[in-house]
Amino acid sequence: MDELFLLLILAGGIWYWWDTQKSNEMALFVCRQKCDQAAVQLLDATVSRQRSWLRRDHNGRVQICRLYSFEYSDSQTNDFGRREHGYIVLIGKQVVETRLPALDRARVQLH
Repeated sequence: MDELFLLLILAGGIWYWWDTQKSNEMALFVCRQKCDQAAVQLLDATVSRQRSWLRRDHNGRVQICRLYSFEYSDSQTNDFGRREHGYIVLIGKQVVETRLPALDRARVQLH
C-alpha cells in the first residue's frame, strides 16, 4: 500500500512538472505574440511564473490557474530602454488575460 501511495505521489509530481513546462511554453508564445502586435520588445525572452492556484474554468472543472509576469520595452517612447512590466493569466492551457499596463496608460492619455 505504501508503494502505491509513493507511486501516485511520484506520478502526480511528474504530471505537475510536465503541465507546468507546457504552460510556460504557452505563456511565452502568447507574450511574444502580444509584444509583436503592440510593436514592443519582449525583454530577456522569458516569462516568470509568479503564482499558481486552483480555480474553476467556464465548464466548472477545477483547473490550475497560473499568473506569469514579463518585461517589455517600447522603443517608440522617449524612455528607450525603460523596462515595463506585463502579465498573463492562464487557466489550464487557456489564456484568460494579458496586459501591458504601460501601453494601456499611454492609450488612455492620448484620448
